[in-house]
Amino acid sequence: MDLFHKNVTDFFEELLKDLNCQPDTRAYIVGIFGKYKKADFDLSKDSLTLLLCQAQTKQDFLTYQKIGDWIFYINSIAPQHLQFASKDYYNSLAQVSYYTCYRLINKQWKLFEQLADELIPLEFQVRKRLESLVF
Repeated sequence: MDLFHKNVTDFFEELLKDLNCQPDTRAYIVGIFGKYKKADFDLSKDSLTLLLCQAQTKQDFLTYQKIGDWIFYINSIAPQHLQFASKDYYNSLAQVSYYTCYRLINKQWKLFEQLADELIPLEFQVRKRLESLVF
């Protein structure tokens, strides 16, 4: 694999081209990594539990999505970063967030269901591909 790419999205498209999931789910996951090239979506200083409570109160799709995406991203890139609760707790937050996104859009976009149902194996696949790049 060529390590020199024009941008982050191209890099992850190449890295994840054979990810075991639906094509739209793969494209969404590639988009997650493109989104975090800037700190605009960084939740490292936020309480994810509090954010989830706020999202539940408002039934806020974007906050649910942000929580799921942040946890997916961190668990794939730097799982040791999530250290204030158990890995199962963070995975549950992400799964609940993605499934709620799926429900809030009237189950019209199946990728959120796949992300909720297959979060752990998808994160594992991404992490293994990233680890294979370390020399």
